[in-house]
Amino acid sequence: MRLCTVTSFVGVPAVAVPTGLRDGLPCGVQVVGRAFREDLCLAAAQEIEDRLGVLTPVDPRPAAAAVTR
Repeated sequence: MRLCTVTSFVGVPAVAVPTGLRDGLPCGVQVVGRAFREDLCLAAAQEIEDRLGVLTPVDPRPAAAAVTR
């Protein structure tokens, strides 16, 4: 989250996009643009989601708890 807050202080647009799991941990990319170019950031984020698909959040419960439902 530190990198996300820095862009707010600097005044540039940014968007974080989840990209999946690696070694069981969630991963993502952050797209940062020039000032007043939110359109480019959102277009890039849309392109990433179009290629990877929209990923669902990670279930924080242990795998055993999910099976017993």
